[in-house]
Amino acid sequence: MRRCWSNFATLTAGVHVKASPTHILVVVWGLLTIAISLRADDTGPAGSPQLTTEELRFAIQTFRATCATCHERDGRGKSTALNLTDKIWKHGQSLEKIRQVIQQGVADTDMPAHREKFSKPQIHILARFVRTLSAGTNSLVAPAPVDPAFAGERLSQLSEAPFHLAPAHPSHTDGQEALVDRHIFGQLAARGIPHAEPCTDVEFVRRLYLDLWGRLPEPKQTRAFLADTSQNKRNRLIDQLLGFDFLEKPGHVDYKGPWLVEKPFLDKWTYLFGDLFRNGQQGNAQQFRDYIYTFLRFNIPYDYVVRDMLTATALTGQSSGVAGFLTRHEVDGLRCADVMHEDMCDEIALHTTRLFLGVNLECVSCHDGRGHVDDLNLYLSKRKRVEFWRQSAFFGNLRIFRASLSGQEFTLLDGPPLRPENIWRGKIDKYKSGNPLTRFGGLGYRLDAPSVLRVARDPQAQVYPEFYLTKQRPPEGVNPRHAYAQMILEHPQFAKTTVNLIWSKLMVTGIVEPIFDWDLDRQDPANPPPQPWTIQPSHPALLEELAQWFRETRYDLRLLMRTIVRSRSYQMSSRLPGAPQPDWDRLYARKLVRRLAAEEIYDALAKSTNVFGHGIQFALEQVVPPNTPSIKPFLDAFGQSNRMTKLADGRVTAVQAALLMNSQLVKSKISASTAGSLVHQLTQEQPPHPIEETVEEIFLATLVRFPSDKEQADAVSHIRAHGIQGVEDLQWALINKAEFLVNY
Repeated sequence: MRRCWSNFATLTAGVHVKASPTHILVVVWGLLTIAISLRADDTGPAGSPQLTTEELRFAIQTFRATCATCHERDGRGKSTALNLTDKIWKHGQSLEKIRQVIQQGVADTDMPAHREKFSKPQIHILARFVRTLSAGTNSLVAPAPVDPAFAGERLSQLSEAPFHLAPAHPSHTDGQEALVDRHIFGQLAARGIPHAEPCTDVEFVRRLYLDLWGRLPEPKQTRAFLADTSQNKRNRLIDQLLGFDFLEKPGHVDYKGPWLVEKPFLDKWTYLFGDLFRNGQQGNAQQFRDYIYTFLRFNIPYDYVVRDMLTATALTGQSSGVAGFLTRHEVDGLRCADVMHEDMCDEIALHTTRLFLGVNLECVSCHDGRGHVDDLNLYLSKRKRVEFWRQSAFFGNLRIFRASLSGQEFTLLDGPPLRPENIWRGKIDKYKSGNPLTRFGGLGYRLDAPSVLRVARDPQAQVYPEFYLTKQRPPEGVNPRHAYAQMILEHPQFAKTTVNLIWSKLMVTGIVEPIFDWDLDRQDPANPPPQPWTIQPSHPALLEELAQWFRETRYDLRLLMRTIVRSRSYQMSSRLPGAPQPDWDRLYARKLVRRLAAEEIYDALAKSTNVFGHGIQFALEQVVPPNTPSIKPFLDAFGQSNRMTKLADGRVTAVQAALLMNSQLVKSKISASTAGSLVHQLTQEQPPHPIEETVEEIFLATLVRFPSDKEQADAVSHIRAHGIQGVEDLQWALINKAEFLVNY
């Protein structure tokens, strides 16, 4: 009764009610009646079964992923109206009413309809779970009534993803990095291979900032880290750069979370995924970039993102960022208004299999594997071209077209494609195809359609949607590309490919190399390939175990990064005493050195000199690869990708050395006459900046370390002899050290 009065007081707070004693009694009696009925309905009829373990895991996972934004993880809500634990449901107390709200949503509120997202059995389980939140015992398995209408429904396909829950806070996975070290150091010990010592704090701080942020730290940040004497300072810096220090940040009391990650992290990884997803040609490049930025900011599970990209629809790319992933694969015909449907399906199949499963089907997209790739890939040497067409056929009912018949703005829908075949064969309505109409009314993936990319297809082949790795076909009545997304995410190869990708970005080489050229017949040491083939992964057991953990932590990319960089393997020095053998690097006996990406080099140049301009601040902030005339030749020389035909290139060339030594771009940034440059600041301060401190500051800003005694003495002597030009010379010399170009 006191609870009813409390809730009534909350609901009427601030409202002046003029009521007689009779009115008050009526209200009290009504509230008491509701309370009694709710109490009677809390547990349902006698003998009602509890939620099963499978149902419960689905409900918890779904509630936290879909509902917790408004209702909080424990159901208490961000306001009284959103509280699900007080036995007061504004839109009805019965199980049927709760189910109806979940299914249909509530008009004029933030409660959306979920009937398209979840099946009826799934919604029924969610409704039962919501009822348990008000049990008053904090029990997640309180009984709830079973609706006979659902008794015969199949519940074996409750969730579209595995039942795994991400940890509530990353600290709950502390020590997981031992998984990495157990395999790396165990294999080195088993082979009698020596390993490098731990890297110094100086090496670590520069390495971590460049790997996670793609940016050099500020001198004050370097000083603070090096001066810190605490034992866990490395782990604290890792959490800071990954945004996992949100519990320690001031403010944001009600909304603390991983979205408080700093912008440089988001810029770097948004740009990296922009390269992978080839964001640049389609008309919604900004929107697609914003989509990538957002999923990284909120640390959205990667399996959700991949499913979202593969199943997207959009009336215009301007209204949907996620549509950019599929529309990027549109292929023009002889006229701009034409979209070559089968070529587009092929491109989508090719790139999605490569990106998400690690298998490169480029060769078998044109011919059978036998006789062509026998010396390159054992798995693909056994595959036929028709299998590639079947992978492409999952997208046979995808409709991508230019709504305005020109430009790069696309519509993305399911339905019959707009075909340009009338150019070759006469009017399309007169053309007779042997293929039956699909349930969308179109002809689907047609083998007799012309191609502008590959040799002609075989019109006599038998083609239907069939998953390349397992020979699965989509169930009857299911959208084929939705089934394709499900097949990708369910296959262990998806987690392995993703883990190997992130590992390669932090450890320089993948456990499997090349990272998108897996040979699936050479993965299992228990089933080795015939001679002279060898097992492809350097550490197959590590890859298997890390991929399984990645699935269990709900495909959390940032948690995966955290685990890798916390490991002793990542934190080894790049220097190994003696003469390392060629195969030691594949076993990670030391931390491998990588040349910085083109954009990282430009950003390091701009940040260390404090001179930006050229229409941008940092290259990694850009939507597409920068093409400003004053910096494009510089970036191209260092291997910038164009996201169409040219991949990023990390090789070192003589042209790059010449540019750093002689280009006007570098000279202008180190010039004392350039307003705001670091050299300008250090030489124009009043009173004059001490020479020793000037040298130290330039070293910290450019190489992220203090100078050695000899470097300090030589630099001071040079500046005393040459004045301001000597300061310019110093920063020019540091920029031209190999140390500036690499992450070691």
